[in-house]
Amino acid sequence: MNRRIFDRNRDEGAGEDQNTVLRGIPPLFLLLGVLLLLNGLLFQSIFFSSQGILGFRRQCAQVEELEAKILNLKEENQKLFRKIQAFKNSPRAQEKMVREGLGWIRENELLIEFQKKEPEPSR
Repeated sequence: MNRRIFDRNRDEGAGEDQNTVLRGIPPLFLLLGVLLLLNGLLFQSIFFSSQGILGFRRQCAQVEELEAKILNLKEENQKLFRKIQAFKNSPRAQEKMVREGLGWIRENELLIEFQKKEPEPSR
């Protein structure tokens, strides 16, 4: 029986040694400290992480840039589509393409080519 009392006293004494660091601090201040730490971590993750506000702004800028590229590509696609349709349907467009692209001329026509003047070397 004495042994049980002795063991209980020993266990209680061990608990007191562990709580000596926290003994002078009220539980409300401990809770406040933990909450402030969590608040700081959340603040950091919201404002400075790649998935926070800065990352969101970066992604919005990328979306705007990509939308502008898509718009330019759509316009270019429409121009090329109109050229193809004109080439399919218009003999004049076909002739113009052949003349410009291949340098062909009709019978009894003369083609005059001008050579570019090369700049004289500086002395």
